Amino acid sequence: MKPLAALAALVLLPAAVRAQTSFPMVTHVTPTAVQRGTTAEVTVVAQASTLAGAHKVLFDGTGVSAEPVAAADAKTSLKLKVTVAADAAPGVREFRVACPHGVSSLGQLVVVDAPVVQEAPGNNTPDKAQPIPVPSVVCGRTEAAENVDYYRFAAKAGAVLTFEVHGARIQDKIHDLQKHADPLIAVFDATGKELAANDDGYFADPVLEFKAPADGEYRVAVRDAKFDGDARWTYALTVTDRPYVQHLFPLAANPGKLTPFAPVGTARLVQPLWPLTVPSESGLRLVSLPGPTGLTNPAPLVVTPLPLVTEAEPNDDPKQATRVAMPGGANGRVGTRGDLDHFVFAAQKGKAVRLEVLARRFGTVLRSRLDGVLDVMTPDGKVLMSNDDLNGKDPGLVFAPPADGDYVARVRDLNNRGSDAHVYYLELAPAAPDFTIKCDPSKASVGQGGRTAWYVQVTRTNGFAGPVTVDVEGLPKGVTASALTIPPAMTQGCVVLSAAADAKLDAAAVRVVGKADGLVRTAVPVEEIYLPGGGRGRFDVGMPAVAVCRPLDILDVKVKTTRVELKPGEEVKLDVEVVRAPGYDKTLTLDVLLQHLGGVHGNPLPLGVTVVGAKSKTLLGTGSVGHIVLRAAPDAAACADVPVCVQAYVPINFVVKTGYASAPVLLTVRR
Repeated sequence: MKPLAALAALVLLPAAVRAQTSFPMVTHVTPTAVQRGTTAEVTVVAQASTLAGAHKVLFDGTGVSAEPVAAADAKTSLKLKVTVAADAAPGVREFRVACPHGVSSLGQLVVVDAPVVQEAPGNNTPDKAQPIPVPSVVCGRTEAAENVDYYRFAAKAGAVLTFEVHGARIQDKIHDLQKHADPLIAVFDATGKELAANDDGYFADPVLEFKAPADGEYRVAVRDAKFDGDARWTYALTVTDRPYVQHLFPLAANPGKLTPFAPVGTARLVQPLWPLTVPSESGLRLVSLPGPTGLTNPAPLVVTPLPLVTEAEPNDDPKQATRVAMPGGANGRVGTRGDLDHFVFAAQKGKAVRLEVLARRFGTVLRSRLDGVLDVMTPDGKVLMSNDDLNGKDPGLVFAPPADGDYVARVRDLNNRGSDAHVYYLELAPAAPDFTIKCDPSKASVGQGGRTAWYVQVTRTNGFAGPVTVDVEGLPKGVTASALTIPPAMTQGCVVLSAAADAKLDAAAVRVVGKADGLVRTAVPVEEIYLPGGGRGRFDVGMPAVAVCRPLDILDVKVKTTRVELKPGEEVKLDVEVVRAPGYDKTLTLDVLLQHLGGVHGNPLPLGVTVVGAKSKTLLGTGSVGHIVLRAAPDAAACADVPVCVQAYVPINFVVKTGYASAPVLLTVRR
């Protein structure tokens, strides 16, 4: 954007020239849940920035939409009119709010089946327990230390109820919530005697199955396990007498196939087996079982086209191993304490095999009780390889067979525990060349006429050594992404997002993809997390977003060259000029990396090329001119036209900073 055009845009919105302008940092939403087939009003609360002028709300998935209410009058809270379709998938939904000064950090809302009841004030003692219907979902807050919320319900003798809290899991992806809840629930009879309790049923969230011993009135209490509290700690307590599924067995099934499932949870009391036609799309899915009283709550299911077997007990000895095709998969359960499950498969020397257990992964819907260990053995029991935690609590490994023949895979629990809830899926397949990709941060806000950078990391596996081309799909109109191909010798790169000066304020959920040798992989966006003590954490999320916003603190970052060529041992200086918005006179820094407290989170420089800090002027204070010196090491590898950029960083707080990027600079190293 030309300076005069930028100034004109700023005059239209004086608030845009406020120093150190931040995106809205969502902390919570109340009520936390909305029932399917209804329209409800919720309040989103944010910090560090106003929600005034909110013009769009993005939700992941389908069936949920929202409109801002009285957005012009919003400050740190904003009312949303949320509509959830009757056939919308239940569960936790990610959302973001787009404002004139950027798209918000991630918020989470729970889509539920039962009617929603909001916590009433003054329910903090048993005698003032709030009456609730069964089934229902109660939305409340553990707003202060030693806060206990009591709810009163009636049950008949022998009635089986399930209680589940969505609390901790709707905080894991929150950008700036340094202290998290650890919810606990307990059920009491009318005399105050505790009858049942649970702390960690779904990771830190409790899940409790309760059978009423007699007709009467009961109370359920919700509190933090450490009696801590915070005004931002919201929860959704499900209280239901409907069939409930905690886990499915088998955990994996073939697409489109009518499959009987044995649920873990109260659904097993209705009928031991529940037939379901498996979804046609492969991958990790949430499915509800159809039964005589309607659909159950959703539970995770792995949908795979691979041939499947189910473990056949007894198989505690390698000689009793269940045979699995290669490629193929096996459904199993570590059903009792000390249970060992063995599977035999054929392999050939020189053809590596990938073995992976899917059961329990923090931050996902996989919530088995299994803390798995995977061993690969000879048929006579000699252990050749082992793994504990490859992905969350799930083990996995790549095995290179020393000779043609049969080998045995053993699955066990790390702590020798076992139960019906220790379900898992073991997958075996050739270790084909592949890669995964991530983008950091999970969102990008681009000022009209401005630019910002997105950092991309590629992890190559199983011998893949090729280049990866990165594309961004679904960008808002007027936004473009610079070309990026990460060379074979590199694992990181940056994409510069640019917005036209006349681009309209907008936001979109986008898709970042990597392409190589016929492979297409969708990037996992990582949300920046403000850790206690000031560290920068990263948490995998599901919905990357790009927004066009007003010009903010920095209007342009200019580098005097668009191409740089180095020979090993040489240095080059990039002269940088920053065009500040009128009124912004605060400090800023320059960098080509994404880093914090010495930790590098994004580095698009070629191998052997580094920033010479002692010769660079990157701390500009109130100035606008600086430079960055790059040096190629004597052993720097040759490369051609690797895109980098210079970002001017405006600090928002100790961790958060907003980056404003230059146009790409193409860097070449010639030997």
